[in-house]
Amino acid sequence: MSQHSAITLEALDVHAVPLAGRNLIEASAGTGKTFNITGLYARLILGAADPDADSDTNAAGQPCFDASRGLLPEQILLVTFTKAATAELKDRIRTRLSQLAQTFAQGSPVLLDGKPEPFCATVWQQVQSDVRVDAEQLLNQLRLALATLDQAAISTIHSFCQRLLTEQAFEAGFDFDREMVSDESEVLAQITRDFWRSEVYPSPTFWADYLRSISIAPRTRGVNVETLSRIAASLAKLDVETLLALPEQPDLLALQTRWNTAVGAARRAWHEAEIASLLQAKWRDGIYKKTAKLDFTADTAWASEISDFLAQPGWSMPPELKLLTHSKLADAVLKKFQDQAPEHEFFAALEDLQDSRATLETDLAVYFNHWLLKFGAYAREQLVLRKAQAGQMSFDDSLTLLASALRDETRASNLIAKVHAKYRAALVDEFQDTDPTQFLIIDTLFGTPTADGDVLPFFMVGDPKQAIYAFRGADVYAYLGAREAAKGQYSIDTNYRSDAPIISFVNRLFAPETAFVEAQIQHPTIKANQCGASKCQIADDRAAVHAFVWQASKKDAAEKDCYRGVANEIAGLLKLAQQGQANLGARPLAPGDMAVLVSNHHQAAQVRRALAQVGVPSVSQSRDNVFASSEAQGLLALLKAVNEPANEPQLRRALVSGVMGYSVAQLIELQNDDAAWLAQIEMLQALRDEWRKAGFMAMFRSWLVGSQAPARLLSFDDGERSLTNLLHVAELIQNETRSRPSPALLLAWLERQVAEPNAQAEAQQMRLESDADRVKIVTIHASKGLEYPIVFCPFAWAGRKELLRDTRLVAFHDDDGHLHVDAGTMAKNEAIAAAEIEAYAEQMRLLYVALTRAKHRLYLAYPAFEKLHHTSKAGMKNAPLAQVLFRDDGIRLRDQVGEWDVGTLGKAFVHLGAADAPVSVGAWPEPGGKYRASNAQTDELQVAPWRNRALAAPWRLVSFSSLSRGQAKHAHAESAEDHDGASTALALTLPPVDLPTRFTFTRGADAGTALHGMFEHWDFAARERQGWNDIITRQLQRAGLLSLDSDDIPEQGIASNINQWLGEVIDTPLGDLGWRLADLPAKARLNEWPFLMHCPKLNLAAFCRVLAQPQFGVPAEFIAASERLKPEQLTAYLNGVIDLVCVHNDQYFIADYKSNFLGDEFAAYGHESMTEAMADAHYYLQYLLYVIAWQRHMRVRRGDDYNYERDFGGVLYLFIRGMHPAHGGAGVWFDKPCAPLIAALDAALGGQ
Repeated sequence: MSQHSAITLEALDVHAVPLAGRNLIEASAGTGKTFNITGLYARLILGAADPDADSDTNAAGQPCFDASRGLLPEQILLVTFTKAATAELKDRIRTRLSQLAQTFAQGSPVLLDGKPEPFCATVWQQVQSDVRVDAEQLLNQLRLALATLDQAAISTIHSFCQRLLTEQAFEAGFDFDREMVSDESEVLAQITRDFWRSEVYPSPTFWADYLRSISIAPRTRGVNVETLSRIAASLAKLDVETLLALPEQPDLLALQTRWNTAVGAARRAWHEAEIASLLQAKWRDGIYKKTAKLDFTADTAWASEISDFLAQPGWSMPPELKLLTHSKLADAVLKKFQDQAPEHEFFAALEDLQDSRATLETDLAVYFNHWLLKFGAYAREQLVLRKAQAGQMSFDDSLTLLASALRDETRASNLIAKVHAKYRAALVDEFQDTDPTQFLIIDTLFGTPTADGDVLPFFMVGDPKQAIYAFRGADVYAYLGAREAAKGQYSIDTNYRSDAPIISFVNRLFAPETAFVEAQIQHPTIKANQCGASKCQIADDRAAVHAFVWQASKKDAAEKDCYRGVANEIAGLLKLAQQGQANLGARPLAPGDMAVLVSNHHQAAQVRRALAQVGVPSVSQSRDNVFASSEAQGLLALLKAVNEPANEPQLRRALVSGVMGYSVAQLIELQNDDAAWLAQIEMLQALRDEWRKAGFMAMFRSWLVGSQAPARLLSFDDGERSLTNLLHVAELIQNETRSRPSPALLLAWLERQVAEPNAQAEAQQMRLESDADRVKIVTIHASKGLEYPIVFCPFAWAGRKELLRDTRLVAFHDDDGHLHVDAGTMAKNEAIAAAEIEAYAEQMRLLYVALTRAKHRLYLAYPAFEKLHHTSKAGMKNAPLAQVLFRDDGIRLRDQVGEWDVGTLGKAFVHLGAADAPVSVGAWPEPGGKYRASNAQTDELQVAPWRNRALAAPWRLVSFSSLSRGQAKHAHAESAEDHDGASTALALTLPPVDLPTRFTFTRGADAGTALHGMFEHWDFAARERQGWNDIITRQLQRAGLLSLDSDDIPEQGIASNINQWLGEVIDTPLGDLGWRLADLPAKARLNEWPFLMHCPKLNLAAFCRVLAQPQFGVPAEFIAASERLKPEQLTAYLNGVIDLVCVHNDQYFIADYKSNFLGDEFAAYGHESMTEAMADAHYYLQYLLYVIAWQRHMRVRRGDDYNYERDFGGVLYLFIRGMHPAHGGAGVWFDKPCAPLIAALDAALGGQ
């Protein structure tokens, strides 16, 4: 990070600034940057004189404006960074020139809102006071400029470079006959595959095994062609001059030899039978701690795995080897048995092996870093070569090719001369967003003196406080370097956007020298243009800046408070508006006057949901790529199915995607209806034929109309968002058909876009789904350049735990502002620390951008915590507000995160106010009911509500749930899962100290879903259970019981507690059976076994009468419960999913996990209590149906070889809250229905 001091800037006077040389204008937010750019442009057109020119020259007759000195639009280069900004600037310049032309034509300043337009008024005053000015010539100059404005050189940096390369192809050494391509992913994927074939295929297994064990990108595991392709683009664009030198690359074969030698020593000490016997004996002796995972008695596969590894060692080791080192075994032994710890030369050899592995890991990491940079060099070289061979170039190539030409002295001299001959002035907007390559081009072309030694008028306009695009390559240090080199250094010091109290607050908030972290970036004192009463008048107790401060239990809870609080405050403001007590000028405040600024899509979705709950309409706006949306994924699945109508798995994926919207139950129903399924295939075939004959868009429109997708999508809360994304993706696909006319090529392209969306593709940014009057939910990045009457910034207190998302390649700047990239030097930790400081500095700039969007009212928030976990503290310490809030004694919040109470936080906010611009503080408002929008047009045509009506069918698809609720008649299609009843409203928290997790864990269907998922994915027989924590966390997140971005979960918290609980469950003997779930190897389990059973005459009344027959011995509780069932008689397919079918001692068992809460002590899970619960929920009906389904399945599979009495062991209903090894049969309910009962019940279902 640069250590240079800040520079004092001169206040800009757009009418007096000299139009010569290199100048930098720092335009703080809301200070009228565009006004000043158009003013400079107009002065160049009018031929404004240099006020600093020699006074004698002026006395000789130089007027303040002279048309003969004036430039035309084609001679003034105006560069910005987006096409939208280009269009806006061109429009604003046309307006400025038109206003001036009208001023000169009528002989007085043009009026706006009854007042003279300020710029025109000053220009006209200058003209009137200088008798040497020829106003008629200036009017003709303005008219000529307007007539030729379509030839204006107003463009993006990419367009300018591309045009220059084409026009000056010879001077630049450029082959101008090249096709422009926007997507390089296909070429990069092929380059990656070629590199992999040449570098990995011939390599030893040891190296390939190592690659599989490491990660090179967030949320990925293993280095392979796919993961390498994801980083190919960034590696290919890496500037090799910025790379720091790596340590010398070791020899791979030497590393493998060292590894083989270390493994060889362990192999010589390995005696399988002897060691296995020793370990098993020690386990039986009970010498280990309870936490030790050293039970090798149940399964001997571990020994074979060790033997296999020692015989052919790769890099990945069996996990048991980590447990069997001499030190690990000693640590696992109880103190009183220390002298009985297992001893063997193999355990000592493993200790040496682990030490060797640690050293080798360091050396392999160095080798890999060299290997990765080798891939980058290969990708860079091949990308240039292959695009040249294909006659192609990308938009970024226009920059790199021009920059390369400018590094050549001869070519640079020729290019500069050509540019100076064509362009006589240059203005660069948003200069803080330049990257090093762009800065090189702009600075070389326009910062170099002309042949006569002068620098052309060159203005760089930007604001380092708004440099927030580092992820796109923007380099704020390039801006800071340019500022130091500029002849003129100016700032605009008056804000025309915000009310005075907001400006005062921002001034005071960012006044400390450390506010922006980087010393060269300081906040100047900004003056307010709006000093009178605010245009926004609201009859409440809030000041123009209001902070919500409240007590929260933990970070996740505080975020939920923010969602609800923002929604309640907005609803309250709108209700005040309906009462005439909240107005914006002469009209009531409206939803569209308010914006909620968020950091990510999770926050946006939660805010939108909260607003919907209080009746407030909202719309989301972001700059994310539309290919990252679920609609893009769904359309890809649909188009794959259209391209292969006979591919049934592809059809199923398309049907359950968001764009087609089938539920799993509806999919099953469809698959069981041969005619309907065939109709779907025929529909796809027709669409495929239309695609091939008439093109993509014709096919897409046919599907859109035939599927009624728009009506279905619009029936959801976020339907407009979904439909907008769907149509946007279709439009982008259609545009691509010009270069990829065949379906196969188009699908390959679409698949790449969905897999790796391009964050910088402007045309692919999500569009606004509606321009109706709605609250705007906007990401801070997307809000830049916009303004809103009322702004909420409720999440500036919540930072990220990790400021750097990826530390494989670490970019940072030295004290002189030069960029460096560390790919693995010995000083990489220092590089990471420097990069983290830069990342935090950008977080501060994001805060500045967010706060300066507000015109009339600004809301902030900050929670106080009684006790904050260290992971949450880390995140909140990286939050921007923590850097700029101070106590009365000068202590900064960032130094005491989580320690300030509500009162201290409130004072910190109030301290930022002034006598004439106070800051108000208060808790979140209480819910005040729903907001109901007023509607003056009561005769507006209303759309009838959508009605879903199931067609009658001669059969039904039913499940145990529908039968037990008496709803089979209406169960045309429903889920077969039954995960323990309705959810409760309990939050998932750490359990109280006085009750174990099993009794405090959330109850209901969501909890049941999560627990079932854990059992399904666990290996019961595994000795190492620490890895189960990841499965637990993932299942909790999928069930919605844990936030996806939560950082409030302690390492030994919820996941570890659940791990312990469920570990006790699988270690519990199953009643009189004696065996445990832990005794089941993976191959002896069928998890979540689905069935679909035909019941041609499902007679529930007859079924229940069978239960009541005394010879079958059905418990009286079950018979009584069955009498409550609604009699049903129908033809049906019965579908269901059995949690577990397992084999033990050559018998099949059916097991069902139940998370029902029967009480908070083990005694509540005795046989009587469980029987009562089984009766109340009709679980007896469930397991009898399961047994019948399994019986039918086995008769088909094994015929007469299957004997129920011999081969079927029984049914286990496992009430897991009550299961514990120390509590006997608690929680285990077992039954084996007699064979005659099953036969009689099967007959009642119409079985053979």
